Amino acid sequence: MRLRPDAQDIFAGVMFIAFAGVMLYLNFESHPIGSARRMGSGYMPMLAFGILAALGVVILISGLFTGPEPIGRFAWRDMSLILAAMTVYGLTVERLGFVGSIVLCIGIASLAEKVWKPLRVVGLALFMLALCWVLFIWYLDIRIRLFPWSY
Repeated sequence: MRLRPDAQDIFAGVMFIAFAGVMLYLNFESHPIGSARRMGSGYMPMLAFGILAALGVVILISGLFTGPEPIGRFAWRDMSLILAAMTVYGLTVERLGFVGSIVLCIGIASLAEKVWKPLRVVGLALFMLALCWVLFIWYLDIRIRLFPWSY
């Protein structure tokens, strides 16, 4: 294997590792980890950020051998729309309920897509509603209003 660095992959790997490192530090500092048998509030974030750091290492190492590709323009608009969608979800989930806030979140995030197709967005919203309902409400038994008028 020849060393042919790819700037995009190296940059992405370093960013993943740096973000995971900062978040692991903050997690260890403020949340008890516990053990696999008696998990503390910091156990799952520790696993998630550990996986992110490992993924960053894999991307960084593979970026050393995949070939040169210059770093393109940063997609500020797309990143802003996705962050706005997550923020809107967090701010509206209590008022609009689970269904309304997920549909709104998917709608805002879908505006970041270059080729916007309404049928695809509706399908994604229905799929995400079903998946989130199964995971959070049915499996994890999280008590959250489905609609603004229900509880």
